[in-house]
Amino acid sequence: MEQEELRLPLAQEGLSRPVEGNIATGLVWGVLISIPLWISLIGWMMGIWKF
Repeated sequence: MEQEELRLPLAQEGLSRPVEGNIATGLVWGVLISIPLWISLIGWMMGIWKF
């Protein structure tokens, strides 16, 4: 066997991940993180202006 035949082939399947799934996961995490930030921002503004 030659040296090239002993090498493991590069996993092309692992390189082509579904981009849509990554975008959807990022959007879900962004919404989940932003909800408490908006609630705290609204509470902070209500505390300043005494609504």
